[in-house]
This record gives sequence, C-alpha cells and structure tokens, in this order.
Amino acid sequence: MAEDEPDVGVPGTRGGPYTGPRAADYTPEPDHSDDPGYMTRTRFLSNAAIAGGGVLTAAIVVPVVGFAVSTPLHSEEFRWVDIGPAGDYLKNAPPYPKPAPSTKIGEVTSLAVSGPSADADRRIFVVYGLKDPSTRPVPTPGEDSAVYEAAFAKWASALSASDFDLVAIWNRCAHLGCPVAYSPGSSGYVCPCHGGAYDSRGLVIGGPPPRPLDRVDIKVVDPRKSFTPEQIAKGDDRVPLAVAAKSGGAGLRVLVGKPYSIDQQQQAFELHSPGEPVSGALSHLYPFT
Repeated sequence: MAEDEPDVGVPGTRGGPYTGPRAADYTPEPDHSDDPGYMTRTRFLSNAAIAGGGVLTAAIVVPVVGFAVSTPLHSEEFRWVDIGPAGDYLKNAPPYPKPAPSTKIGEVTSLAVSGPSADADRRIFVVYGLKDPSTRPVPTPGEDSAVYEAAFAKWASALSASDFDLVAIWNRCAHLGCPVAYSPGSSGYVCPCHGGAYDSRGLVIGGPPPRPLDRVDIKVVDPRKSFTPEQIAKGDDRVPLAVAAKSGGAGLRVLVGKPYSIDQQQQAFELHSPGEPVSGALSHLYPFT
C-alpha cells in the first residue's frame, strides 16, 4: 500500500528548511588586504626568493667586476736591465755572400731576467731576425731542389741590416700564462698546455690564444756615452740597430725594460693579463666573454 504524501510545511518534512543541530557555524575569515603590515605566506616566500637571488647575484657579479676594474689599473714596476754585450745577440746578420737553405738567418737567445720585484722576473727570447719572416722562400710540393736553392740564394743575397730588427718576447702564453717553448725546426713557439702556436715574432698562428705573445722593450746603448733622464725617455740613447749590427756590437750593450702587449699587427698596448684580448669587440667585453 502506498504511503501518504507528507504535508508541506510540517517541520522535518521534505519541503521545509533544516532546523536541526549543526557541527559548526561558518565564520568568515578577516580581510587583511588593507593592512600594510600584514604578511601573507605568499608574500613572505616571494620576498625571501628575491633577497636570496640578490645575494647570489652579488656573489657572482662583484668579484667579476672587481677583477675587470682592478686588472687594468695594476701597473707593474720595471727598470732597465743590462743583459750583456750587443755582440751576443746581433749574430748571423747579413750580408750573406754564398747563402744556402741551411744558412742561419739571425739569432734567437733564451734567458731569464730579474726585475725590481718577483712579479717582474721572467724568461724572454731575444730575437734578432727578419721584420717580415713571410718573405723567406719555402719549397713547394714537387719543386726541384736546385730551383728552390737558387730562389733562396737570390733572396738571401739581397738581405740587408734594414730587413732585421731586435725584439724581446716574453715566454708567457697569452692564453692562460703557461710557459711557451721555442721550436728551432719551425722557428716558432709552442705552448704545451693547450696547443697555442706562434711564429718567430710571437704572432698567433694556431690554437686558443687571443693575442700574440707579450714583448719587453729592448734597446742597444753605448755605455761610453751619457744622457739625461729626459733624453733617455725620448730614446736619444738608443743606438740604431743597423749601426750596431754593422759594427758587430763592439762596445755596445743590450738593455731590456718595460713589458707590453701587442696585437696581430704588432701595435703596442699596455700590458694585459693572459686570456685578455687587446683589440676588437671582445676586448670591450672581457672578462665577461
């Protein structure tokens, strides 16, 4: 038998509101959006992340900027150092009466030099040789030896003292500062650390170095003559190399002084640290590259 439909409006029936006991009455959360001193969890974590990022950024940037600023400002002390008679370095100079491919052109001497401080102590290569080594003839594949020897003899016979100069090359690799070694077979310099290769004048011919080998100022002087500091600063005490070579360096001395850096065109720059370019766009971005 079907149940009767409950009366509408009777308490507890289907059509009326619930008036029984409740587990808990809803209390709305207070609104702190207008309270500047209230810190939500989200705001706290965001501020902590920003502060931590700032500290980490400072830890990275400050040393790099300090290095970039302080390195160029560091100026090495130097003094002129007498490294011996000019005749010890001006060897195998032209003219060559009967030249052959085995004729030794110029001279390369390796020696250690002490400066006014431990930072200024270095090993250098004193090179008396061609201003432009690329003019030297080289045999081509399949070329007859007699043809090459004749070409070499013609070239070497035409050389004069004006084709030579005297440079002092620092043996510190321009990549990371490893000591380079002179290779007589190639008439160049090789770095054993990362394969940097340089020609006879220290110009880069291979590997990672960003610039040529650094040089040290060098001059030939006559100790029998006296000059004022102003004359020395202007270079009046320097004996022309052609004159010194013609005399065989008799009574003359060789001095080395301040180090400096060069680019591939052999233009002089202030001394730079290993790994630092001296020209081009990258020189403005160092050490951020």
